[in-house]
Amino acid sequence: QGRARIHYRVPQSPAQPAPRAAWRLLRTRRMGILDEGYATLLSPLRRHSSLKEKDLAHERDYDIADSMERGVARELVADFMEPLPDSAGLWKFCVQRSDDRQEYRLYCNSGEFLMYARLARNTRRIDIHLYDPCDKDNALFDPEHPAFTMTCNRSKTEWSMVQDRCDNCRHSPRQFSSCSFCRGRSDVLRVLHSDVEVGDGVNHCMDLIIPADQRDPHSREQRFITKMPVWNERVECLVLDFKGRKIQASAKNFQLAADDDQFERVVCQYGKLDNDTFGLDFRYPLTVAQAFGAALSTLFWV
Repeated sequence: QGRARIHYRVPQSPAQPAPRAAWRLLRTRRMGILDEGYATLLSPLRRHSSLKEKDLAHERDYDIADSMERGVARELVADFMEPLPDSAGLWKFCVQRSDDRQEYRLYCNSGEFLMYARLARNTRRIDIHLYDPCDKDNALFDPEHPAFTMTCNRSKTEWSMVQDRCDNCRHSPRQFSSCSFCRGRSDVLRVLHSDVEVGDGVNHCMDLIIPADQRDPHSREQRFITKMPVWNERVECLVLDFKGRKIQASAKNFQLAADDDQFERVVCQYGKLDNDTFGLDFRYPLTVAQAFGAALSTLFWV
């Protein structure tokens, strides 16, 4: 009676290509037994809260266990902060924009849902979630607790993304407000926008800054800058070569390269495919959260 034990299984699937496997949030190494004495997903059962809060916590625990059994639980934010395997090419993803331009969904190239983002009414904050609110078979979407939050200044030229609580904090009792792992908040990226005249046009530019990992003494800040387009006299516009993508003209299109790379190899590219669909392609060392954040920062580029 002193230990609550729940066994859960993740449905097995055939071998998958590396990019899809990278986003399998429930991996074999994380499968096992959840004990009540351990700060795990069932820890809300031990929180000192009101009866109503306990009932809601119990209900969410059951929803989590059910989602785990179906292989669709997304309670571990850390998996979205791991870079994809290093590759000479770019892993391909897709961003779908809603008709009112307030909601954005990130999908694998194969169509598997990854992340959901919504622009706040004040247009200066974007909440990013790991669950899709339109998924009627999953009751775990919580609009009050996004996995990541992006905010900007008044001119919308400076953006920052933070993760308020790490996985340890999110699934620990409430009396432990933060841990030594994240100290209550983790900076994910900063984006600085500017405009540069190129030929007879103006090009939107960004500097993407990835802060050093405080847990790694050898980690250093990384900076990625916009790869500049060239003026094409034939079509009379600025042109970028999006290899492997058929891109439509858009002010939101961009490519990023490492600031210290003299060959300007593309690390991330974002381009319009049709009215409300954009291709988002990136590679190591960016993570899915960072690449999605860079793309979302262009919401107001016109």
